Amino acid sequence: MKPTPPTRPLPLPLARRGLQCWAAIAWLALILFATPATADIAERHPQVKEFFPQADRFGPLEGDPPAAAVYQGEEVIGYAFLTADVLRIPAYSGKPINTLVGFDRSGRITGIAIVHHEEPILAVGITPERLKRFVDQYVGKSVFDRIAVGARREGHVAIDTIAGATITVMVENATVTRAARAVAQSRGLTPPAPPPEPEAPAATQPPPAAAPIEPTPPSRKTPPAA
Repeated sequence: MKPTPPTRPLPLPLARRGLQCWAAIAWLALILFATPATADIAERHPQVKEFFPQADRFGPLEGDPPAAAVYQGEEVIGYAFLTADVLRIPAYSGKPINTLVGFDRSGRITGIAIVHHEEPILAVGITPERLKRFVDQYVGKSVFDRIAVGARREGHVAIDTIAGATITVMVENATVTRAARAVAQSRGLTPPAPPPEPEAPAATQPPPAAAPIEPTPPSRKTPPAA
């Protein structure tokens, strides 16, 4: 049996190329997998700038649940987040609908846009314009509002549905409202106090009863003098 010849080390230039190749792969993986989690939300989804036209900059997605602070100067004026980072409710397709949402410090929703979905009923039967009109109904609502789709319900804010897409819009409504409320509460926002109930009118006292009038006795005529 012949002895195995010793392996020769790679020439130094080839070894350096191998290290450079692995370093390039590692850097590419860092860009592909690490950057989306820390990138400016406005770089990934430029439409968020329309939600906050007065904003100077957007912070990274951070915290639990993840959201990006929105700044005007040094003041935080609101938050933006993606619903898929907060909760994922399967829709008609079995996949969640990922929605970009922004709200101000009072909890008022300033903008909303669906950024990804795999709903077949939307892809073949519902136009993007109809879908946008549906989600635009959330703008101006509070993250603490109880929102009902379609039929009006007591104690809820009603919005119009999309005919033929009942499951999709119900899931979208639950996703947006629950995720927005979770982000708002984690940032210290609280629902506004209910308006005070009107005071009951003070009871009026009945006027005092008039004293009974006693009848005047008949006057006696004085007989004429004799």
